[in-house]
Amino acid sequence: MKLLHYVLALPLFIIAAWAIYGAESSDGITFVLWPQEKTSISWNTQIVLFVFLLYGYVCGRIGAWFAQAPIRKELRLQKKANRTLTKEQDELNKTVDGLKQNVTALQKQAKIAGNNSNADKNSIFAKIKRKFSSEK
Repeated sequence: MKLLHYVLALPLFIIAAWAIYGAESSDGITFVLWPQEKTSISWNTQIVLFVFLLYGYVCGRIGAWFAQAPIRKELRLQKKANRTLTKEQDELNKTVDGLKQNVTALQKQAKIAGNNSNADKNSIFAKIKRKFSSEK
């Protein structure tokens, strides 16, 4: 998008600079202040053209800035939502890490309990478990 801006704006600036440079400096523009016709201001044509060019450029930039205001607002809201979601994701990652640690601890406890249950093969629960598993 920036490339398109420069491709269009650069020739316009070159043409404007050529017009300002090519303007006759001997002919001036005279502004007569209305209700007093005796009071007048004479300016060089090049200065007047430059002022109008600068005025048009500044007005265009201000207009573009105001036109982009909704987009800038939406970007601010998206950045705020992104920060919120990032914080929530970090909290969930901490929770998941804690749950993984709990699972590994429970698996270790299950192995220890499994080793203890091998020692208690003659216990009542072991006999019932073998009875039901052999019926299937």
